[in-house]
Amino acid sequence: MPTQGASITVAGGLDLVSSSHALFRTPGAATILENFESSTTGGYRRINGYTKWGGSNSAAPSGTLTDVITGLTPYAGGVVACQGSGIFWSDDGITWLQINKDTYVAKTGTVAVSAGSATVTGTGTLFTTEFAVNDRIQINSINYRVLSITSDTVLTLDSNVQTTASSQVVKRSGVLGSALASATTITRSNQTNNQFATFESDGAYGSLYIVDGTNKIAEFQVRVVGGVNNYYFEELASPAPSNPKICEIFSERLVVAGQTTSTSTVAYSARLKPYDFEGSSAGEIDVGDIIVGIKVFRNSLIIFCKNSIFELTSLDSTPIIKSITKNIGCVNGNSIQEIGGDLIFLAPDGLRTVAGTARIDDVEIGSISRKILPLINNLLANIQQFTISSMVIRERSQYRLFYHKSGQGQSGQLGIIGTFKFDSNGVPAFEWSEAKGMDLKFCASELNPQNQEVKFGANENGYIYEIDKGNNFDGANINARFQTPDMDYGDNGLRKSLYAVKANIKPEGTQPDLKMRIRYDFESTDVPQPGSVNVGSLAATSNFGNAVYGTSTYGAVTLPSKRMIVTGSGFSNNFRFFSNDTNAAYAVNGLFVSFIAGGRR
Repeated sequence: MPTQGASITVAGGLDLVSSSHALFRTPGAATILENFESSTTGGYRRINGYTKWGGSNSAAPSGTLTDVITGLTPYAGGVVACQGSGIFWSDDGITWLQINKDTYVAKTGTVAVSAGSATVTGTGTLFTTEFAVNDRIQINSINYRVLSITSDTVLTLDSNVQTTASSQVVKRSGVLGSALASATTITRSNQTNNQFATFESDGAYGSLYIVDGTNKIAEFQVRVVGGVNNYYFEELASPAPSNPKICEIFSERLVVAGQTTSTSTVAYSARLKPYDFEGSSAGEIDVGDIIVGIKVFRNSLIIFCKNSIFELTSLDSTPIIKSITKNIGCVNGNSIQEIGGDLIFLAPDGLRTVAGTARIDDVEIGSISRKILPLINNLLANIQQFTISSMVIRERSQYRLFYHKSGQGQSGQLGIIGTFKFDSNGVPAFEWSEAKGMDLKFCASELNPQNQEVKFGANENGYIYEIDKGNNFDGANINARFQTPDMDYGDNGLRKSLYAVKANIKPEGTQPDLKMRIRYDFESTDVPQPGSVNVGSLAATSNFGNAVYGTSTYGAVTLPSKRMIVTGSGFSNNFRFFSNDTNAAYAVNGLFVSFIAGGRR
């Protein structure tokens, strides 16, 4: 009998809720999609791995692998990591500087100040050579900023002094890396779940603010002076909130929330003064619900609470607080990310987005994770066991959420990957997959000073890792599985004997270990099931040196495919592609199935 053919385009992502009958109509979806990602260019691509930052010379920030890492963020071309009772910075993952140090250094002469005045009068001082406008200056153990310098003996602070004092040593913040080792440590006790916000202030990198719900707000800055890094660190004293756990930059202010004594209050600094919480344009607002996260969305600050969500605007005039919903809250603030022009967050019923509607100044809440509801339900049912972290990979319009279980082996650590795409009808949607074996407790991504996206993470091993890099999980195999739904090729009453499968697979290097397995009639034990088939050696081929401009494609063949002779028959069947190795990534883009029609049931 003549063979018939069916072409299957791989698309749609993981679908764990549709019925088998409904999935007949979407054969390119997946019922298993582990350590694959839905590619923005089509198909499902095996994900990259992660590797120690700094390679074989990588070091723990504190120097002690058993010290607990409690947060990290890219900053100043490197990474700031909180570990144990310290905060550390490195630009290579090998050499780390402990930065939670007193960086104020005594300068020449002494000064006098008067309560209610911003004028500083010096004796034997050298203000014009030892200070500059915006410098951090310390007088009588109080930190200020220099507003202006009149002469060597007169300067003006950016705020009035509260207490009259004379014959005071004057200090300026800023030291070289070599001086940090001998500087006095400012201990950060009981750090947990550190959060970060970068204020675009003076200097190439801006100022980084760090909170953790226990310690004072910390401010850190790397400033390049004469081609050499200068380091600045301090803790913000009262009236700044004492121990907020959440921070964000909004309307040219530092906004914090989650203080132990006021869990429902957001406090914001004076405009352009993220260190000043008592200026005329500073303030605070109580929303009446426990705040778990804050995030900028367009021209608003979205305040995510345990049982509600609010929108804050107009800090430059009269602040306006508006309720978005009082029926949906956020389960964990670490799940909040901006992607595809929306904010995505973990709600009590799944992943949702905060999206601007077509109506001016209106906001809607939408659910986006229905297709992976079993995964979400398992996460939510055991949420107290997990540490939640999330990140976006901008170049692939991708959202990743990891839920790390302390004490769990690497292979049992889980995550969810969502790629924001437009379907064949032009409708925006997320396509989902699972991550298994990515042992990440904290993660972050950002654009570095060269405008390149960098992605970092950490677990309980003490190291910092580069995410989305390499072909293994810190040396361990990447176990990847993609399984299609059962497909009936348009007629579930007709037996089909499969003859050949041509798989469109695009390798990104050498991949000799990919296998394919076929199961018939929903993996029925009453039907003979064939063994797995080796797809064959895959390798990205190059035309370099032989290509003719305008006729050849550099890097790889245009439509790489592998044809496999297969056996078995049934009324329906599924395909599974799987690999468990440290070889190069690859993408499964589609299938062409040749079969012979048999008898009708």
